[in-house]
Amino acid sequence: MSKEQKESKNNLRQFWQMVIDTWQESGMSVSKFCKAEGLSEGSFYYWRKRLVGKDSEQNQKDVPNLSPFVEVSIPSEKPGGLELVLSSGNTLRISLGADSTTLANVLLALCEAGLC
Repeated sequence: MSKEQKESKNNLRQFWQMVIDTWQESGMSVSKFCKAEGLSEGSFYYWRKRLVGKDSEQNQKDVPNLSPFVEVSIPSEKPGGLELVLSSGNTLRISLGADSTTLANVLLALCEAGLC
């Protein structure tokens, strides 16, 4: 490998380390962060896996616990209603008689905005 190739590879590694550090400090989801920064999610995950490494305990502690699931709870005081806690931390309360078409449109809009 030539000196220029090594330097280029090192610059790329430093760039992605900076990206991952910035993401960790942002508190944003990977999807939302990548959209805001104009980055490919696939590239982000590739470099995070490569740089964080499975053997590094410290790096594993630094990576937020990411879950693809959103917490859903049914309030006990109003049987039949739903309360969705979105990945953004916002709560969506759905009453018992909610129109399913409207609800589907709201959920679609939330997903497109990266909130679920």
